[in-house]
Amino acid sequence: MKKPWHRGNSHLLARLEEDLQEPYPDLRVVVENECVHLRGSFPIVSDGAVLARYQIDVSIPKDFPDTVPTLRETGGRIPWVADRHVNRSGEACPVVPEEWLLGPKRDSILCFLNGPVRDFFLAQSLVEAGQPWPFAWREHGVDGLYKAYGEFLGTTDRAVIRHYLEYLSKETIKGHWECPCGSGNKLRNCHLNEVHMLKAKIPASVAKQALRRLNQ
Repeated sequence: MKKPWHRGNSHLLARLEEDLQEPYPDLRVVVENECVHLRGSFPIVSDGAVLARYQIDVSIPKDFPDTVPTLRETGGRIPWVADRHVNRSGEACPVVPEEWLLGPKRDSILCFLNGPVRDFFLAQSLVEAGQPWPFAWREHGVDGLYKAYGEFLGTTDRAVIRHYLEYLSKETIKGHWECPCGSGNKLRNCHLNEVHMLKAKIPASVAKQALRRLNQ
C-alpha cells in the first residue's frame, strides 16, 4: 500500500505551511489519522479586497496528488443541497475529479485553493447576493460525471461510457475483448489504438474512482 505523501517528509508539511503563509494566513495545517487537513478562514479576494470569508476544511488524501482533496464548508453558511453543489454528507463539489486529475499537472495544493476552491466560494457568494452562477458549472453528481467523460470520450451513450471506464480500470487491455464502442467487433479490430491512448491519459485508479461514484 502506498504510504501517505507526507509520512517521513516533515519538510513537505513545513513547505506547505510556508506556501500558505502569504495568500492564506488564516489556514492552519493539521494532521489527523495520517491525513492532512487545512482548516480556517478562506478569503475571496478581488482587486485586493476581501469580498467574503468562509470557514473550510480541506482534507488532503493519503495518495495525493493521485486523488483530489475533499472540501467542506464548516461554518454552516451553505446548505447541503445539489443546487449549491454540496452532497448530503456536507462534502462540496468544486470540480469534477477527472477533469482536475487529467488536466495539466496539478500536484500543488495552492493550485487547488486558487482554482476550484476560490471559484466555488466566489460562485456561492454571488448566489447569496441573488446573482446567477458566474461559471459554466457541471451538473451535480452522476450527471456531471457522465457529461465530463462523454465529452472526453466523444459520446453521450452512458452504457458506452461505462464500458470504456471498465476497460480503463484494468491493468492490461486484451485485444480479443469486445470493443467498448458497441460495434460488436473485437477490440483489436476496432478501437484498440484509441483505448490505449486513453489509458495513457487515464490511470486505472482514476477510472476505478469514477466507476465507484457512478455505482453510488
